[in-house]
Amino acid sequence: MGNTSAFVRIDGLEGRAAHGGPVAGRVGGPIRVPGPSLLNPGLSEVEPQVMAWARSAGLLSEVTGDQAGRERQVAMAGHVWPWAAPSRLTELARLTLWMFAVDDGSDTGPVPGTGAELQAMACAVGGCERSVPESAAPAVRVLGEVVPRVTGAMGPAWGDRFRRHLAAWIRTNQDMIRIRAGEKVPTPEEYVSWRRVSGATGWCFDLVEYAQEAELPAAVWYSPACRALREAAADVIGWTNDLFSVEKELRSGETTNLVIVLRHHRGLALDEAVAEARLWHARRVDDLRTATRDLYATALATDLTATQMAAVCQYADGIYAWARGFLDFSLASARYQAPEG
Repeated sequence: MGNTSAFVRIDGLEGRAAHGGPVAGRVGGPIRVPGPSLLNPGLSEVEPQVMAWARSAGLLSEVTGDQAGRERQVAMAGHVWPWAAPSRLTELARLTLWMFAVDDGSDTGPVPGTGAELQAMACAVGGCERSVPESAAPAVRVLGEVVPRVTGAMGPAWGDRFRRHLAAWIRTNQDMIRIRAGEKVPTPEEYVSWRRVSGATGWCFDLVEYAQEAELPAAVWYSPACRALREAAADVIGWTNDLFSVEKELRSGETTNLVIVLRHHRGLALDEAVAEARLWHARRVDDLRTATRDLYATALATDLTATQMAAVCQYADGIYAWARGFLDFSLASARYQAPEG
């Protein structure tokens, strides 16, 4: 990895992925995210190993294992962390499968034990318990196994923010159950702020540093420019997901989707709400480019070593890889394909 970003220089259509699925067919053309298409070369070896581990750990049942395989859930890790070494890709893939398991469990609604299980996960991540008991649910035990190994490679402050972001994401799954039960549609302002957490990008962006094996200097991570980069990328990723999943969520009665929020609060027809969401998405893609330039300016104005400056460039590349890689995964996965018939 060099000291300049490969991603910010790619502006032509050949450097973008496009979504042209059912929603794209309504209005406005494809969804676009800049950057080259990348896939971790270690994925083919890691994927079967992690699927077998998840089954043996009880994280996947026969039914959910079939779904995870059909949707190639592990492959998401290969798309969004394309430079991770095999050992680190393995841990990232385990957390990815865990994330899908939690997300799908929350989507089923307020079933018995779901809320308590989510609380136990937040407690396990936040350090309420020194160890996770063997009797805990598989999703809780998986955290107790994987998170200590991952944070063992992090500095104290980095590990603390990763755990904090991970616990915050778990709590948004509790939020979704409450929102669904109350049939509430959040306002656009409420939704934008909440989506930046519920999209899992907070803790996943912390894992960009883990994948790249390069911790971002604290002075840069806490800077307004780096926060602007993370927020722009979180919006691009979250709204990409909303545009891909809106038809499924309309069928299931979900209200936590940008298209549904805009339709409800702006009094728009569905096609109009999709078009508006596309405009929001395109603006944030532009903001992502601006934020990247601002991050480099901040880094150059900070007293950094050559190694630290390289870490900044790797981080910016990693954020772009996440945004583009998530689109590539969404295009390839059966998760977002319309049901037959």
